[in-house]
Amino acid sequence: MIKLVSAIFRSYPNEAHFKIFDRITDELKKSGQAVQTATATHTPELYDWFAKETACIAWYRKSSLTALIADADNRLDRALIGMSAQVNAARYSPDHTVAAAAENLHIMLHSYGQVFKKPYLQEMGAVKAILAHLNGDLSAEAQTAGLASWITEVEAAFGEFLTLFEQREAQTLEKPEQRFPAVRSGIEKVWHQIAVLINSGTALNLSPDFEAFINVINPEITYMNSEFHRAKHDISAAQISSIEQQPFTGQPCTPVPDVFFETSKETLKLTLGKDFNITYKNNINAGNAECTVHGKGRYKGSKTVTFIIA
Repeated sequence: MIKLVSAIFRSYPNEAHFKIFDRITDELKKSGQAVQTATATHTPELYDWFAKETACIAWYRKSSLTALIADADNRLDRALIGMSAQVNAARYSPDHTVAAAAENLHIMLHSYGQVFKKPYLQEMGAVKAILAHLNGDLSAEAQTAGLASWITEVEAAFGEFLTLFEQREAQTLEKPEQRFPAVRSGIEKVWHQIAVLINSGTALNLSPDFEAFINVINPEITYMNSEFHRAKHDISAAQISSIEQQPFTGQPCTPVPDVFFETSKETLKLTLGKDFNITYKNNINAGNAECTVHGKGRYKGSKTVTFIIA
């Protein structure tokens, strides 16, 4: 007798949980009359819970976008610092033409202060102004000082940052009233009741509509179960966000990077304490420090990234 596969929802990441119920609710709405009639008592509640889950996932994705913005900002900061270092070095060139050009560039850059320490909006305004100078009234000096490649990198990094920032700002979302765990629990309880009804309809051979629904949903659940429960993923294949330069305080620096894992169907943002833990090395004194991500739960192995303590 065909029946719905039992889903191991507790092992699903939030994105995967949302996607499976997105498919389930969609198929219920398109299902045959027999299925819709049998589940009519419970489907309104399921759809209500799914609407709440949709709000939660939208907020979650916006938070993920914030992490990507931080990565883009870190790239931009490194480009600005590198370009400034190039200008400072050129000021001491034995070629007086190069030194004079670099001095003018240094005065301009210095007038904007430490741009990489400014809030996002102030940083954006400063970078726009700096690029306008480098491509305008100070373009000859920039070419003489050998800044062409640095200008290209600053423009690319700034473009990436600006695109992500505008995407996030376009999402005017209110924080969901209920948190993900409560919403997940609610939707799973209702689904269990619906699944019992659908399995009963198949067992009693009430209509081919029940079997048709099961044949669509089972492959989806089977994939999710194998992808997020039985398999142990090696976290060495994960993408770990770069860690921005940390200030020396005399105390251990413990920055937490974002960790993303790409499956065959999607990119997941992993959760500290649930999917991975972190250890540090050489993270007190100025210099190069290490941050090692250790897999936990359905993840195994480890991966190390470095960061600088100034």
